[in-house]
Amino acid sequence: MSFTNYIKKSFPRVLSVDTEFRYKDKSKTIIDEVVCVVFQDVFNPKDTFKLWTAGQKFNKCPFDFRDCLLVPFMATAEAQSFLTLFWGTPYNVWDTFVENSRLYKCFRSGKGALNLLTTANHYGMNEVMTKEQKDIERNIIINNTTYDSEQKERILDYCFQDVDLTRRVFLKQIEDIENKNHLKTDEDYKRELTQILFRGISQCHVSKVEKAGIPCDYNKIKLFKDNWDHVEQQLIKKYNKEIDCFDEFGTLKYAKFVELVKRNGLIDKWDLTFKTGKLRTDKKYIQKFEHLKDFKTYKTIKDLQNMTRLSIFNPSHDGKIRTSWNMFGTETGRCSPSSSGNIFGGSKWQRSFIKPIWGHCLVYLDYEQQELAIAGYLSGDKKLIEAYNSGCGYMQTAKWLGMVPEYATKETHPKERDDVKVLFFALNYGAGPRYVSQNMKVSLLKANYILLRFKQLYKVCVSWINGVLKSVAMTNRITTRLGWQRHSNGHFKIDKHGQTKGIRNTLLNFPMQGNGSDILRQAMIKLHEANFEIVALVHDAVLVQVPLGDHESRIKEAIKIMVEASEFVVGPIRVGKEIIYSNWKQSDKDQKYFDEIMKEISTYVQSANQPGPGV
Repeated sequence: MSFTNYIKKSFPRVLSVDTEFRYKDKSKTIIDEVVCVVFQDVFNPKDTFKLWTAGQKFNKCPFDFRDCLLVPFMATAEAQSFLTLFWGTPYNVWDTFVENSRLYKCFRSGKGALNLLTTANHYGMNEVMTKEQKDIERNIIINNTTYDSEQKERILDYCFQDVDLTRRVFLKQIEDIENKNHLKTDEDYKRELTQILFRGISQCHVSKVEKAGIPCDYNKIKLFKDNWDHVEQQLIKKYNKEIDCFDEFGTLKYAKFVELVKRNGLIDKWDLTFKTGKLRTDKKYIQKFEHLKDFKTYKTIKDLQNMTRLSIFNPSHDGKIRTSWNMFGTETGRCSPSSSGNIFGGSKWQRSFIKPIWGHCLVYLDYEQQELAIAGYLSGDKKLIEAYNSGCGYMQTAKWLGMVPEYATKETHPKERDDVKVLFFALNYGAGPRYVSQNMKVSLLKANYILLRFKQLYKVCVSWINGVLKSVAMTNRITTRLGWQRHSNGHFKIDKHGQTKGIRNTLLNFPMQGNGSDILRQAMIKLHEANFEIVALVHDAVLVQVPLGDHESRIKEAIKIMVEASEFVVGPIRVGKEIIYSNWKQSDKDQKYFDEIMKEISTYVQSANQPGPGV
């Protein structure tokens, strides 16, 4: 039996599906109206169902989702349409976009590299509609609210073309997966299909998160938005005194940035740009070093400079902040929301704009020391698991290495705890003694000694990591426990400029990041099934809105669900909680930025409202 025949026998109907719609807001997550829906039976392509839904008060779904396998390209859009039509959430979804990303994301880059047209061309379908033609058809949908009979027919035909193309891509994709993953038995097919459906349905649950939206303090956002231009430069000059990287006009001075990198001992590790050969200064790269004070300040300044362009300060029609979470946006399967629309993508002080709606509280639930725990469970390193189970793996490691006394806590010895984080970073990303020396502020000789002792302490984990690299070299792929994969051609990849780039360090950390993303998806699904309202997905955490009253018992239930989700994937991982009753207060070092900004704005507003001389 082939994988195709196995799928055919598993469902009464396998339906390719596409919807056309108009968005309601700039975040492109809330649908104003679903214009039409088209289904096509994958194995009986003449069996096609076209539904015109625009202007209709009620549209009944022609299928029982429990009996169908739905095959969209980018399931979040179709799931959002189904929610808008009150059809509910599908039961079985194969997202051809997600599976295409799993197979080819690491080999293709750039805008449109993984879209439907490009994917179809990859599989030899060269007669498909061009991007320019698609844009023309989409403009007819977007720029109208009513449609004549000719437009209706044209839109339905356009939608059908995408449905038929998705159907053909799906059939090719089944064969591709079967060949690449060497599927041969019914057990292989069952495992593969179960994992694919898990990823597909998770996309539908992401749509629920996007629909919920993040509640915010609209009045404070408006105050900020109306007055930010008047206080921006003054604040940037104040923070720049700490790092001295920008001139008086807020322009980055490259030579001073180089000195900043040197002061932090990172000049030998810092990536260069392909075009200029200079140090990278982009936000995405800087985020890797945000744990260092200087680069946290640098990132804050860059965030301040970008403030007037951020769409987080343009809440949706219902006063909530929204963004596309872009699940599977990274090679490890993590969310990769747009930095311009993600309130969690900037400095943490921005989160102070988040505020629960009346009668509710927000709860931030995050997996504590997740990467450390995952490494321990996957490697079977009993010493590492013991460290994690002590309550703080970093502090316990510091004690075993003799860096702190037995009575030490993270409150009494914060520096030593941060030093151990440096050691774990070195382990997970392949950094050596020089990196440890520079970040722990010790001699190279001592750094080498500490790193050797650290690796000896967790020798089982070190051996496992080396085994992971050897496995990738032999199989050209690495896989999480729930089947998310990263394919490779050894320890390098070809970037969009045709240059070879080493990926050894990325491969080292893939098991922790990839399995962590599977855990988050499992937790999201289980929380929704227990009727929790998730309003945001944040790396290894969720933000949940809970009605006041029985919120304490509900929070305990949510934590239990999240721990069970982690246990299902790798092993039990602790979940921390932070309850938010009003504006979300951040740690002192982050909150000070928000307070200073709002104070400057308040001072400006008061002075602007003062009558001038002679009035």
